[in-house]
Amino acid sequence: MSAGPDITEFLERAARGDSAAVDALIPRIYASLRQLARRQRVREGAHTLETTALVHEAYLTLARQNGVTFSDRAHLYAYMSRVMRHILIDHARRKNAQKRQSSEMTAGEARSEFVDVLALDEALNKLAALDQRLGRVAELRLFAELSSREIAEITGVNARTVERDWLKARTFLSGCLMSDR
Repeated sequence: MSAGPDITEFLERAARGDSAAVDALIPRIYASLRQLARRQRVREGAHTLETTALVHEAYLTLARQNGVTFSDRAHLYAYMSRVMRHILIDHARRKNAQKRQSSEMTAGEARSEFVDVLALDEALNKLAALDQRLGRVAELRLFAELSSREIAEITGVNARTVERDWLKARTFLSGCLMSDR
């Protein structure tokens, strides 16, 4: 993620209630949010939801959250990544439900387009139920594409612990996703 050195300053000003800081922040992070959305769309498979629409829905979700503050750039992108993930999952579920209701749908159509995003979400939820920190590390690595150092800052553990957690989480998720095939 590319970010100017002033993003944290804008986040701090926004946390103090400076609405002008929020207005100035959006143009600075928009390109990074589009890049994040594009990566998530590619990773999640075919989606009819366009990148721009995903960014705008995520921003609207952020705008509706009163009192949400971010300590730094990594925290902001982790939050936005989670929001985008949930938007994509909700979109996939709606589309899947619509297709199921259609009399023209064959048995394999719903699985081919949406099973990956839904299976990954289910696996992440299982992981988080077993170990909340492992679930958070996996989510930050997969969806926000944060480094071990950035994840360590957010979760309050050291980078080496994050690397061990990621190895455990990746193994667990792989097992879940392989058993679904």
